[in-house]
Amino acid sequence: MKGLKRKVVAIACAAAAVFVLGVSACAEDTGSGEFSYTVAMPDGAPALAAARLMVEDMQFGGEVNYTVVNSNAITQQVSGGVADICILPVNAAVQLAGSGETYSLLGTVTHGNLYMLSAKHPDEQITVSNLDTLVGKTVGCIQLSSFVGNVFKIIFEDNDIPYTVVESVSDAKSDSVNLINIADPSTGITPAAEFDYMIGAEPLVTAKTTAAPALKIVGDIQALYGENGFPQAVMLAKNSVIEQNSEFISSLMAAVEANAEWIASDDADMTAIVNAINANYGGATSSLNANNLNSTVISRCAIEFVPATECRQEITGFIDKLEAVTGTTLTIADKFFYSAS
Repeated sequence: MKGLKRKVVAIACAAAAVFVLGVSACAEDTGSGEFSYTVAMPDGAPALAAARLMVEDMQFGGEVNYTVVNSNAITQQVSGGVADICILPVNAAVQLAGSGETYSLLGTVTHGNLYMLSAKHPDEQITVSNLDTLVGKTVGCIQLSSFVGNVFKIIFEDNDIPYTVVESVSDAKSDSVNLINIADPSTGITPAAEFDYMIGAEPLVTAKTTAAPALKIVGDIQALYGENGFPQAVMLAKNSVIEQNSEFISSLMAAVEANAEWIASDDADMTAIVNAINANYGGATSSLNANNLNSTVISRCAIEFVPATECRQEITGFIDKLEAVTGTTLTIADKFFYSAS
């Protein structure tokens, strides 16, 4: 459950309007109240944060073009200045736009979709209180050197649990958690894997546990991090769009807020959602499909819009921890966080 303050903000945003999120090669304000904007997002859970906007092809009184891209290509939408609005991982958003010079952060849209799986220890539930159970064990982790692995390392640092990155199970040490990269989650997350535990992301987690009942969810990475999970995907807007069309920005934020409630309701048509994502994917096929998208997956993707004024402390705290485990420095200017006032 989120705090009351977030609920009040959500209600206020939802009351404002229900419009849509879009993407176009360059923003254009015609000066007559019409406009053309681009909204970009990566395939998977982040695209679900704008699902209703694409299903209903919301245009906000102008022209809004939605673009879904492979997750490996989403940063180019910001680094190249292609997207007027962009959903992307929070660490990438800060790295590329934290100065606030070109883009501002409108809010957080997802709060973690990571889970721990095991076929070797299916009856366990890993929590903060027994996290040291993992010492001496092997944990296969997707994206070990990037976002997912860094979140897991933050959890260990916060709880004083020693961990080591090793190349294989044969290199495992008895006095630390042994982290091993899973290069291809589609084939690496399986009951036959050598790992004691594995870290995966929805919707693949549900697809894997459905196909292989021996594989069980034994831990919630969001709960291990903290009560409200962690900021994962955020939404940026070009400052030029914010300055030219604040009404669009307000309507967009309201639409994304309303989407979170809609996608968790019985009104959301999963087939229509997948079709809309595919229609905006430039000829590619989404990782989401009728077999891995359902109400359980939606709930585990933690879709919720929290405006910048409310998630600022959460994001800066997360970035501070990220800097500590990576040894890097990420700059976040005050003006990076959008405020309508």
